[in-house]
Amino acid sequence: MGSQVTTLRLTAKCSPGQHRRLDEILGWSAEMYNACLESWKGSYAWWREHNPAEDAKFPPELNMSRYDLFKMFTRVRGEDDRWAGLDTRVGRGVICRFDRARKAFYDRCKTGRKAGFPRFKSHRRWRSVEIPGATPSMLSEPGESGRWWRLRVKGVPSVRFADRGGRLRTALDEGRLVELRIVRTPLRVELHAVFHLPPVPEPVGEPSNPVGMDKGLTNRLARCDGSYEKARSIDNKTVRRYQRALSRAKEGSRTRAKKRRTLSRAWRRETERTRQADYRLAHRLVTDFDGIAVEALNVAGMLRSRRNSKKMSEQRWSALDAILEHKAAKAGIRYERVNAAYTSQDCSQCGHRQPMLLDVRVYDCGRCGMVLCRDVNAARNICARAFRRLAAGRGRKWKLPPV
Repeated sequence: MGSQVTTLRLTAKCSPGQHRRLDEILGWSAEMYNACLESWKGSYAWWREHNPAEDAKFPPELNMSRYDLFKMFTRVRGEDDRWAGLDTRVGRGVICRFDRARKAFYDRCKTGRKAGFPRFKSHRRWRSVEIPGATPSMLSEPGESGRWWRLRVKGVPSVRFADRGGRLRTALDEGRLVELRIVRTPLRVELHAVFHLPPVPEPVGEPSNPVGMDKGLTNRLARCDGSYEKARSIDNKTVRRYQRALSRAKEGSRTRAKKRRTLSRAWRRETERTRQADYRLAHRLVTDFDGIAVEALNVAGMLRSRRNSKKMSEQRWSALDAILEHKAAKAGIRYERVNAAYTSQDCSQCGHRQPMLLDVRVYDCGRCGMVLCRDVNAARNICARAFRRLAAGRGRKWKLPPV
C-alpha cells in the first residue's frame, strides 16, 4: 500500500488576546482569497469581452499558476506590513486553498454537471489558518514538569495544546509532518496536524477471519455471522428548539447573534458525536476481523428518490465506508467493495437464485431449503464474492440468527 495520510485533531487553548490576533489573521486571509478570486474572474471577463465567439476557449496561460501567485505574494509582503509580520507559509496556504477551489471548479466543468463557481468568503466564513510545508520545529515540547505543547510560527498566536495519549509524539517519530492548521469551530479552537506515515505492507493470502456486511434500513449493518448494528435514528429535539428560537429573534440584533452561536454549537456537538460513533464502530471492526467486505452502493443516486431518502441519509453509509477504508489501510488488512447485484436473491449455501420482493425479510431457498434472514444471507454472499470463498469453508461455523 502507498503512504498513509492521517490528521490529528488537538484541542488548543487561546487567551483573549490570541483570539483577537486570530480574528485579524482570518480576516486578512479571507481578503486575500477574495482578491485572488476577483482577479481570476476579472481576467475571464476581459477575455470574453475581446473573444465574443461562443466556441472560443479560455486560454490556460491567462490563469496564473500557483507559483506565479507565490511570486506575486512575495511582492505583496514587501508592500504590506500586515503580511510582512507573518510567516510566508500562512499566505501561501491561502493561495493553495484558492488553487484547489479553482481546479475543483474546472473538474466539475469537465463532468458536464452544474459547476458552481467558488464563493467569495466573508470574515465569518473563514475559519482556518493553513500552514503548508510545516516542520516539527514549529511544535515545542513541554518541559519535564509541564504538559502543554506550544505552536511557534512567526506572527501566529502561540497556542498551547496537550498531547493526550502521546499520539502526536508517536506521529512525529513515525511519520513526516506536512501541514498544520489552526481551525476555529463553534465549540473550540483546534490544531490539526497532517502527517504522511510510512507505507503499510500489502496483506498476503486470504484472510482467516473475514466479515461481509450488508447495508439496510431495519438494521444499519448485517454481518455474515448473524450479528447486527442497529439502525441510526437522529433525535434533533434540542436543535429544533434552538432553530425555532433563532427564527423568532429580530434580524440584526445581538440576541439573534447569540442564538445563532448557540445553534451552531448544538449542531457541532451532534456532528462530533456522530463522527466519533462511526470511528468507534470502524475501530471495532478492524480489530475483530482481518478482512472487510461491503457492498458498493450508489448512495447519491439512491438519495435522489423521495422514498426513504431521509432514513438512508441518517445511516451515513458513505461516511462509514470512507472511515473503514482508511482504518483498514492503516491497519494493513484487506478492504473490498463488492457489486451488490443479486446478493439478496442468491442462496449463500447452494447458489440458487430466486426473485424476492423487498418486503420479504426471510430467505427461504426453494432448492436446498435453507431458511435465513435476508440481510445475513446477502452479507454471506458479499463475503464470498470478496474473498472468493465462503468464510465457513475452513471449519468456521456460522452463528445463525433467529428468523
